[in-house]
Amino acid sequence: MTFDDDVDSARERLRSALADQSAKGVDTGALLEALMGKIKAKIVSRRLAFQMTDDEGDAAIDIVHIPTDEVLGFVYAEDGEYVFESNLEDYFEDFVDDDSDSFTLRLYETLRADLPKYEVEVG
Repeated sequence: MTFDDDVDSARERLRSALADQSAKGVDTGALLEALMGKIKAKIVSRRLAFQMTDDEGDAAIDIVHIPTDEVLGFVYAEDGEYVFESNLEDYFEDFVDDDSDSFTLRLYETLRADLPKYEVEVG
C-alpha cells in the first residue's frame, strides 16, 4: 500500500464515521486514525513513536520518546478539535487546533523546538 492509498483509506473511514455519527458525536477513533497518518508522514524520527491507545473508550495517540520509553504527550479529539497535552509541562506546551493539517504542523514545530531541552535535561 502506498502513502496515498493509506490516506484515501483513512479519509473514507472518516467520511463513514462522520456520516454514521451517533448521538454521542463523531467517532474520535476514526478522526485520530486519519490524523495519525498525517503525523507519521510529517514526523519521521528515530526518536519518536506514535501509538494509538484506547483507555475506557477514550482514544488517543501517545507520543513516545523511544530512548527513554517515556510518553511525552498525547493527542486526542474533542468537540471537533485536536488537542495536544503533555504531563511534562516544563518541556512541552499544550495546544488545540481545529484543522488537522495545521495541528500536524504545530505538533512538528513544538516537538522540534522542545525535544532538545528534554533530551539534554533527562538524558
